[in-house]
Amino acid sequence: MDQFDKKQLLQVLQTNPLGMMLISPEGEVTWVNDNFPVISGISSLQVLGKNQTTVPQEYQSLFEDEATIYLPATESRGESWLVVSTQSMGDGSRLQYVKDATLVRQLAKERDELKLRINELNLVDNVTGLLNPRGLYQALEPQVSRSRRYDNMLSILIMRLENLDEIEDHIGIDKSEQLLVAIGQILNDQMRWADTIGRLSDNEFMLILPETPEDITGQLADKIRIRLEELTVAELDVDQLDIFTRFGMAQWKKGEDLKLFMQRARISLDEGNQIHVKVA
Repeated sequence: MDQFDKKQLLQVLQTNPLGMMLISPEGEVTWVNDNFPVISGISSLQVLGKNQTTVPQEYQSLFEDEATIYLPATESRGESWLVVSTQSMGDGSRLQYVKDATLVRQLAKERDELKLRINELNLVDNVTGLLNPRGLYQALEPQVSRSRRYDNMLSILIMRLENLDEIEDHIGIDKSEQLLVAIGQILNDQMRWADTIGRLSDNEFMLILPETPEDITGQLADKIRIRLEELTVAELDVDQLDIFTRFGMAQWKKGEDLKLFMQRARISLDEGNQIHVKVA
């Protein structure tokens, strides 16, 4: 530092790529560098000699440490984000550094939007590895269209875990997810090559059964119930687990669209008998 004279040091400060604002021990702005108004969007005259309460309200956070400031778009400038940090000086004054974080924020926003789009396009449930609701409806819609065109038989079977919330409270989220995977495997074992299975919601599974009448679908529900009773949960480190399930089913009727078909299946689900299975 001995190699710099006062003029050179001032030039370094003035051209610093960060905005800089010096605040006196009394809390008033006594100096700003050349980049401060460029980065902050506020003129030097609006802050010099001012304190936190006398600058425009949207800029009052410039006086704080580790502050993030959002500035809405104006006619002359787009929306921007500023990040402020503080360096205390020996005489009680402090130096505020202002950084333009707009590009970082925009990139983060674009990243989040991209993640959301990817999730929307994803067809697989993260827990069970089965189809998620989007994947199920994408598989069901052409099946309904095919039945409407050719009058083919088509049934759906929905299985609901009535007490999933209580199970999660009892054994925890991780073990509950292991249970969901085990149940998904039981359902998967009952599938034929043309059938489709997926997780319709947090506590519901659905099977799409082409060329299947409703009475056969009912028999399938009985098989699933029996398999549930044979399920062991030793790996979950619990002595016994009570599972309450309910089944709903519907066979496609001539003239029905996807919405009506699902509505009848849900009515059947809501009106179905609750089944109590003790898993040991």
